[in-house]
Amino acid sequence: MTHLLDTHAWIQRALGEELPPLVDQTFNRHASTLALADISLWEAAKLVELGRLQLSISLGEFFRMAITTELTVLPVTPRIAERVATLEKSGFHKDPANQLIVATALVHDLRLISDDSRIRQWGGVPLLWRTERR
Repeated sequence: MTHLLDTHAWIQRALGEELPPLVDQTFNRHASTLALADISLWEAAKLVELGRLQLSISLGEFFRMAITTELTVLPVTPRIAERVATLEKSGFHKDPANQLIVATALVHDLRLISDDSRIRQWGGVPLLWRTERR
């Protein structure tokens, strides 16, 4: 694995939405090395529950379609939980889902595919989205 998908990137990809060219190229070149933090499954379910994600299929069907064989779902481990406990001290915000996603990327030494402004502002994890940002 070399890249971890943030929840929004995973959902956009699964729904066939247009992604920035750099991200699209990364998907094409590294399709067999993509990972997803397991918290993203919960995030997607909550988005559907709260009406912020509208699907034309059931959530179960979406999961079956979106969790492809090329995608490794990474569970929370003791090392990831321990890393989460250090993030706020380093200035990261308190969103538990983002904390788990970032900690997963850091523990597994993965580049995060994300356009989350709060993660980008923090700057403590390698990001990929449009282009390298300052």
